[in-house]
Amino acid sequence: MTHQVVNDLLNGVKSNPSASQLRGLARAFDSPVAFLLPGYNGLTSLSVYEEHQDAREALRLIHDLGEVGAAELLEAARAIRLRHERTDLSVPEIPEPMPLPAEPRRPGRRRRVSFTEAAERAISDLEGT
Repeated sequence: MTHQVVNDLLNGVKSNPSASQLRGLARAFDSPVAFLLPGYNGLTSLSVYEEHQDAREALRLIHDLGEVGAAELLEAARAIRLRHERTDLSVPEIPEPMPLPAEPRRPGRRRRVSFTEAAERAISDLEGT
C-alpha cells in the first residue's frame, strides 16, 4: 500500500478501500480487519472474541437461542462480574462510530438515475427539447 492511498483514506478522498488494503491496514495496526469496517462500534467485544476461545464458544452455543439466550448470557456475565467484585464501570466504553466522509463529486459524471428518468432523458434528447 502506498503513502498516497493511506493519505487519501485519512483525508476522505478515498472512502472505499479494497479488501487487500483493509488487510494491509489491519496488519499495520496489529488488529482484526473488522476493527476498520465502517459503523463497527464493538471494539471491546471484538477484542474479547478474538482473544478468548471460550467467549467464541459461548456465543456459538447461544446462536440459535435468540434474544432469550442472549439475555440469559448477559445476566450470567453480570453475576460473574459481581462475584469478582467488578462493576460495569471498569468495562471500556464502546466508542461511537465515526461518520463517514462525504464522497467528493467526480467531475463530468452524471448521478445515477432510475430507469424512468433515463427513459425521459432519452426521449427529451431525441425530441431535441
